[in-house]
Amino acid sequence: MDQFPKALDATPDPTLVVDSEGVVRAGTPSVESVFELDPDELTGTAVADVFHDPDELEWEEAASVTPFQPDGDESDVAVEDDFGSDETAVDDSRHDVAALIDAVRAGEARSLADGFELAVRRGDGVLVPVRVSVGPFELDGDAYAVVTAIDVSNEWTRQLALQRRTETLESLHEATRELLKTTEREAAAEAAVTYVDDVLGHPIVAIWLYDEETDALEPAVWTDTAEAVVGDHPTFDADDQSITWDVFESGEPTYVPDVSADPDHYKDDATIRSELVVPLGRYGVLNVGSTEPDAFDDSDLAVARIWAATVTMVFVRIERERQLRRREAEVARERDRLEEFASLVSHDLRSPLNVAAGNLEIVTARLAQQSVDVDELDAVERSLDRMDALIEDLLALARQGAGIDETESVPLADLAAECWGTVDTADATIAVETDAVVAADRSRLRQALENLFVNAVTHAGPDVAVTVGALPDGDGFYVADDGPGIDPADREEVFEAGMTSDPEGTGFGLKIVAEVAEAHGWTIELTESESGGARFEFRGADIESSGSERDE
Repeated sequence: MDQFPKALDATPDPTLVVDSEGVVRAGTPSVESVFELDPDELTGTAVADVFHDPDELEWEEAASVTPFQPDGDESDVAVEDDFGSDETAVDDSRHDVAALIDAVRAGEARSLADGFELAVRRGDGVLVPVRVSVGPFELDGDAYAVVTAIDVSNEWTRQLALQRRTETLESLHEATRELLKTTEREAAAEAAVTYVDDVLGHPIVAIWLYDEETDALEPAVWTDTAEAVVGDHPTFDADDQSITWDVFESGEPTYVPDVSADPDHYKDDATIRSELVVPLGRYGVLNVGSTEPDAFDDSDLAVARIWAATVTMVFVRIERERQLRRREAEVARERDRLEEFASLVSHDLRSPLNVAAGNLEIVTARLAQQSVDVDELDAVERSLDRMDALIEDLLALARQGAGIDETESVPLADLAAECWGTVDTADATIAVETDAVVAADRSRLRQALENLFVNAVTHAGPDVAVTVGALPDGDGFYVADDGPGIDPADREEVFEAGMTSDPEGTGFGLKIVAEVAEAHGWTIELTESESGGARFEFRGADIESSGSERDE
């Protein structure tokens, strides 16, 4: 460096002086401090032997991997990759050593911003990425260039780590979509271990699922490598001193970097040297192992947590769908039973009742011809009428078990008027204080309103005043009366079959009302009206305004 400007010695970045033929003539002390290369030994070396095209050699790790720390913050993770791959570098002349030599020979200036992206092999043999600038100058009539190389290992490490994380998240997204297609828990567990093996690159994977009958974690699925390394997978329960059971009970993931340091939970001859155990909610645990100590880092834990949460979510969905299918099957069986019951009531009970009613009519007519009046026959007729009403209510109640497939827009005021005209309301009055249109099955809603009107007249008196209106919050509608009301202690029981205070009643009227509400997906609440009577509120009904009110 003696013949070159003294200022070069003070340059903090590794700098070489290269002549117009591309031969190194000198180097600054920082070349040795940064790249562990002796500047004197580089003198006379072709610049093509100092710098390398990044796509010629695989980039070895330029930074150590941060070990996993359960309570620490996540940090950047070094990732091995091809430094010059198409995914990490643009394929142009900036990545060509020959282009650097051409720039030196042509006296072309290149700043770090538009310089070259190349590689230098350090004295310890590690290939590191560098960004290179070129500054031409003349000395004693000869052309030279100052070639400065900045080590950008950390920058590339971050870029490649980001790339790897992006790829991992993309694969996680794709795996999640595939996992969501599974309909059985065992199939979901199989897909879960396959993802950890194929995508994350950890081949020793197994899932244990909780068995309620044995109160233990039973091995469910595992990879071929896990079977080859571990052999038979054990069952874990509360009596075992195992990390797996502890994680299942606590719901917190655990990483064991070296199992030999935990003799309470691992045997001395354990083939697994490090292990990551992640809970799957109340369903089980996911275990990922390695035959090497300290095999996992923060990134592994983060992905494992996300994946475990996804698997748990799928387990929840599968369980709910299974419960739904079971419920649908129960409903179908109940519907078949109700249809069978309705058929029995309609035919086997009504037929002999019709025979009895017909014979009673004949006997009554004959006795009338003989001017004989038998009071007991009136009691028989009332009993037959009561039996007929009971059969009608039983049939109506049985048919309420069927679900509602379609609804229509039903003006509540019009339907209330129709129902009021078909029941015996004596001197009672009705006021419809709403123009609401309800999305409902018209026939079923009619049954509910008719039963409520009959109930009001029966229990509140022949001059009862009934009101039909919309709920103030717009969540449904109500039917109220000004009668004596119903004791709060009895309000839940009135919807049970057979409950009635009327000796002539069947006790099925309000049960039918409740069934109609449930079939529509509504709820029904019995409260007190403004006048102290009964108020039945139907909540959850889909209503809208049509613009009319009426009194009768």
